[in-house]
Order: sequence, then C-alpha cells, then structure tokens
Amino acid sequence: MTELEKRFLIFKFDEEGEKFLINSYNEDEEIFKSNKVLIIVNHFDKLIWIWQGKNSNIRMKVIATQEAPKIRDMYGIDYKISAIDEGIETERFQLFFDLI
Repeated sequence: MTELEKRFLIFKFDEEGEKFLINSYNEDEEIFKSNKVLIIVNHFDKLIWIWQGKNSNIRMKVIATQEAPKIRDMYGIDYKISAIDEGIETERFQLFFDLI
C-alpha cells in the first residue's frame, strides 16, 4: 500500500455488479469524470466523500448513499460522510487532489 493509499481510498461504481469496488489510485489517471460517482475515504481527516459528477445518473447516486455508511462501518463510526458535487468541491477537497 503506497503512502497516498494510506491517506485515502477510492471506491468506483461497478456497472455490472451495481456496487462500489475499491480501486487503486494512479496519479496519472483522470478519476474525476463527469459521468461517475466516487466514494473516497480520507483516513487523515476521517471523512468519507461521495463525489458526484454532474452527468452521473440518479441510480449511481442512490447506491452511493446506501453504500457509504457500510464503507464507514468498515473503518470507524467516527468517520463523517458528506456529498460533494462536481464544480462546487470544497477547497480542502480540491487541495487534496490538486484540482486547483
């Protein structure tokens, strides 16, 4: 597990299984695509972000809101869950992923 992966984990939506699967992070890969929903576990701040692309569908968003508490339970109930919409990400989120 890389140092970056120790700080956060990214779960991507699997269309076939209709669930979120853990995905390794590659800094060269564009992960924030407008048609995607991601669940990101930030171990440093004990946060779980549900990042929602502006062109993602309702089904993915609903499944993400159902799966995020299950993922939180895997790491600790003191993790806070918050939704982040594409284009209005918090400054902390943007700094974390070098989006600014």
